[in-house]
Amino acid sequence: MAKTSTVINLGMMPAHVRAYYDKLDDTQKAHFLGYGGGARDNWDTPQYITTAVEKVFSKGNAFIVLGLDRPHNVLSGYGGTMGSHTAAIDIVAGRVGSQAVSRDDEGKLNYVDPNFQLDAARIYISQKSNVDQEFQLNPGTVGNTSPRAPRSTVAIKADTLRLIARESIKLVTKTDWKNSQGGELTEGDKGIYGIDLMAMNDDRDMQPLVKGENLRLCLTEIIEVVQTLADLFGNFVAYDRDLMTALIGHKHYSPFFGIPTSPSLDDLVPRGAESLVNKVTNVEAQSNLLVQQMIGVQQNYIDAPGGAETVFTIELGNPQAGGAATQGPFTSRGNRTTARLTKKKSLHILSKYNNTN
Repeated sequence: MAKTSTVINLGMMPAHVRAYYDKLDDTQKAHFLGYGGGARDNWDTPQYITTAVEKVFSKGNAFIVLGLDRPHNVLSGYGGTMGSHTAAIDIVAGRVGSQAVSRDDEGKLNYVDPNFQLDAARIYISQKSNVDQEFQLNPGTVGNTSPRAPRSTVAIKADTLRLIARESIKLVTKTDWKNSQGGELTEGDKGIYGIDLMAMNDDRDMQPLVKGENLRLCLTEIIEVVQTLADLFGNFVAYDRDLMTALIGHKHYSPFFGIPTSPSLDDLVPRGAESLVNKVTNVEAQSNLLVQQMIGVQQNYIDAPGGAETVFTIELGNPQAGGAATQGPFTSRGNRTTARLTKKKSLHILSKYNNTN
């Protein structure tokens, strides 16, 4: 359940502010809180520790800071070393969150640095940043920043995020050939260009997302194989039933007055031979082909790595009069012409880029 909060949290007032507030009458309290045209006392707004390279725009506890990459104190980040190409814009609403006060219990002004953990809501834009470390994000499976591998970043953090589009939203990676640090974006390790959906900041069981169309094709082929297996079993039952009928219904007669004697082979032998041939050709042989088909399904959809490509054929049928003929990619059978279009694609049901826990 989400934690609730009062509109005005008087319990967060420093002791000296609360003592002063409690002595006011109702009208004075209303003015103190900014009602009735009164000037709101910013008791919940700390002082921001700024530097000479920053330009600060603020109103109450809302800030826009133009400067260099600075995740916390004045010596932090790539701006703390006065590095080049480290421009940053830090947009913050609610420094140190619910702990924000303008003065401490002794009445001294409260000065704060950027705090990527406590600040209530932030949009952080930096030309060069070790953003994963500064926001304490677990590595996941895709590209991660480090002190030796910084990247430009736009980081958004708040209690809740809402990305709202009246039409569509795209999450797109690998749009350019170089990153902002001048590094080439090669095709060698495509995994770094993926997207991680990591709830709870937990990367212990990250798994590739399932590709819906490939999974649908895989399940369709499995269902067709199962249906074929059912047909083969039906054939086996039919052939076995014919043989058993012959075994049960045959009669044996003695040359002496038609008295039943040893079994007659006249009907049993041909019926048994026919049943055996049918079982071999229409059950056993087809079962072996079915096993190979299932192995193919496993290799194409399940065992193959995400990047493996499979050649497959798309058949487009069009009515056409004429006899059977083959020319190029087209095959005519009766009144139907089939166009065979060969393509290569990965049929693996798992995404090689995108992962989730």
